[in-house]
Amino acid sequence: MKKLLIFITKLHGAFGDDLRKNINFTPPAHFILNKNKNCPFLNDKKLCEIYINLGPKSLCKICAEHPRYYEWFDEIKECGIGLCCEEAARIILSQTEPFSTYEFEIPYEDFDEYDNELYSYLYNSRNKIISYLDNSSLSFNSRICDVLWYGYMIQQNIDSNLLDDEDIFSVNCYSQSNIQSMMQSILEFFLTLEPNSTNWIDYLKNCILVYNESIDRLRDFEISHPEIFKYLQNISIYFIWRYFLKGTFDCDILSKVKLMGISIIVLKCLFFCKWVQTDNLTLNDCIEITKKYSEEIEYSDENLFSLADASYELEIFSIENLLSLFL
Repeated sequence: MKKLLIFITKLHGAFGDDLRKNINFTPPAHFILNKNKNCPFLNDKKLCEIYINLGPKSLCKICAEHPRYYEWFDEIKECGIGLCCEEAARIILSQTEPFSTYEFEIPYEDFDEYDNELYSYLYNSRNKIISYLDNSSLSFNSRICDVLWYGYMIQQNIDSNLLDDEDIFSVNCYSQSNIQSMMQSILEFFLTLEPNSTNWIDYLKNCILVYNESIDRLRDFEISHPEIFKYLQNISIYFIWRYFLKGTFDCDILSKVKLMGISIIVLKCLFFCKWVQTDNLTLNDCIEITKKYSEEIEYSDENLFSLADASYELEIFSIENLLSLFL
């Protein structure tokens, strides 16, 4: 970074002047955001002027890496792209091909210690979950319901120190709860989390009002926009891929599977509210909503920890209640 700053201070021309004017050099050096809280070098086409003028090697670390995330294991470093980036969200939501990965060799890196037996168990379990979510022969709600129960069973196995090779099976033993009351309680919980943007709380409060006033239109929404279930399927796979194997380090699988289920519940509600308010719902709408949700939840460690704790402590997030919302 020091070499980059020296380069910036010596850069000639109008762009060099503009660059220096929009950087606060007080450690840690950072860009001065504009009045819209955006990077000053993001042009009207949402392209980076630094990249355009100086090339990819001039990008700062956050810009070079975002929206990628990583998880390190012994001989594997897993990577993906996060929903917080608009283009990444577009790629994820609009994906029509089955989930797949590709591998290439990278230099070895250190990693945190973990139990190899647990890692293998969870690695195989995650593969099962992703394949199951990718199988459209069952309804989307049924698949989410079954995966939630599977996550619950895996947690029981881990807690009992018995890493049995469980299969995913259909769950149909719970009756449906009062959906409206539960949705309001879930959204009200999200109001208690620390907001990252100034309008998030007002946005959620408005969605609660819209949902309560329009719940009788929910079925019409699902029928008129069947594509949302493909978007939500892709999002569910994303959450499992990104978070499930973190259980290798803390032995907590259930909160990570519940994070997926809760996120699907909330995002579907937010999609519905957008449709009610505008009488329309586009892919771009769903991308923007998903990006906003990711910014508030995924990119706040405090909120992720609060949601993980609540998934064990609050009745609204019990496995029975979550299952009832999908049955």
